[in-house]
Amino acid sequence: MKKHILSLTIIGFMAGILLASCGEKSKKGAQEVKEDVKELNKDLKQGAIDTAEEIKMTIKDDWENFKITSENTIQNTKKEIENLRERIAKTSKKEQKKLTKELDELEQKSIVLKDKLAIRSQRFKDNLIEFNEKTKENEKEFEREFNHDMKVLGMALKNLFKDNLN
Repeated sequence: MKKHILSLTIIGFMAGILLASCGEKSKKGAQEVKEDVKELNKDLKQGAIDTAEEIKMTIKDDWENFKITSENTIQNTKKEIENLRERIAKTSKKEQKKLTKELDELEQKSIVLKDKLAIRSQRFKDNLIEFNEKTKENEKEFEREFNHDMKVLGMALKNLFKDNLN
């Protein structure tokens, strides 16, 4: 986008110089070029506004999809924790204590992730996020880290009994 603006500005500038140097006949042409450059600048500004709106809509749509998927994953994790608590209740007292402690730690991690998602969601809701290309990259990074943390948590929950009963 910046290259286009720079190119058009240079072309307009060069055209203005060329027409201005051609004498009286070119003064009329120079005025037309100036008007054309002004019109191009208006078009470029409108294009920048349209691009910003497009980025904003893309980021918001991507966020909504990510949020829904993540909330479902968190809900499934919560159900899995409840199921594990039931399984732990059927183990020996010694194992119950150890497994409950580990499960409590994993549940805390799940709560932290849920809170992290809620905070980020609130920032979107309150329009506290500046929408630009950098934001797009930041959101992808947040999503990557969040998904990684959820995957690690899920694996830890799946391996809870494997690690302790073998």
